[in-house]
Amino acid sequence: MRGRKAEGGFTFLAVLVALFVLAVLLLEAAEPATVIMRRQREAELIFRGEAYVEAIRLYQSEHGGTYPTKLKQLIEQGPKRHRYIRQLYRNPFDPEGKWGLLAPGVTVLKPKVQKEKGSSSDVFPNDSSEEQPQQGQISPGQQNPGGIQQAPGQPGMAPGSQVLPFKLDGQEGQPILGVYAKVDQDAFAEYRGKKNIGEWFFSPLVIPPPPPPVPPGVILRPQGGIQPGQSPK
Repeated sequence: MRGRKAEGGFTFLAVLVALFVLAVLLLEAAEPATVIMRRQREAELIFRGEAYVEAIRLYQSEHGGTYPTKLKQLIEQGPKRHRYIRQLYRNPFDPEGKWGLLAPGVTVLKPKVQKEKGSSSDVFPNDSSEEQPQQGQISPGQQNPGGIQQAPGQPGMAPGSQVLPFKLDGQEGQPILGVYAKVDQDAFAEYRGKKNIGEWFFSPLVIPPPPPPVPPGVILRPQGGIQPGQSPK
C-alpha cells in the first residue's frame, strides 16, 4: 500500500511539472507573436511614411515647388493626369489612422528627460511646441540641406537639442511638409538614427545621413554589372 501511495504521489507531481512546463511554453509562444506584429507595424509605418515623402516630392515637381495643403490632394490627378500616391495610407500606430502633420517653421526638439524618482512618466519637453530660432539656427522658410541638425550650444539650449526644419502638429490648410506618428514609443530597430517612433519624421526636408566611411583596405564591389578587373562578356 505504501508503494502504491508513493507511486501515485510521484505521478501527481510529474503531471504538475508537465502542466507548468506547458504553460511556460505557451507563454513563450505567445510573446514572439506580439513582437512579430509590432515589428510589422513599424515596417509598415516606414513604408507608408516614405510613400508620402515621394508623393510630396512629385506634387512639388508639378506645382512649382509648393506643398499640398491637404493629404487628399495627393490622390487627385495633377497636370500630368496621374496621382501622386496609390492611396491615402493610414497611420498604423493610431486607432483612427490619423497622421501628425509637419508645417512650415522651426522646432527645437529637446532631449528626453530621464524619469526621476517619484515621477509617473517620462517627459518629452518639446514634443509639440516650438521655440524661436536663435542666432546660427535655421529660420522659417530657409532651405536646410542637412535635414535635422544638432542645435548649437547657446545659453538656454539643452545639450543634445536638435533643430527641425518644420513645426510639429500642423493642420490641414497649411502647407504639409510631411507626416509623422504622434506616439512616444521605442522601436525594435532604429530609423535614420532614431529609436523613438515619434521622432521618425517623413518629409522631403529630411535627408538621409551619408553612408559610413569605408575602412582602409576594404574594396567595395558593385552589386551586379562588371566586377573590378573583369572584362565584359
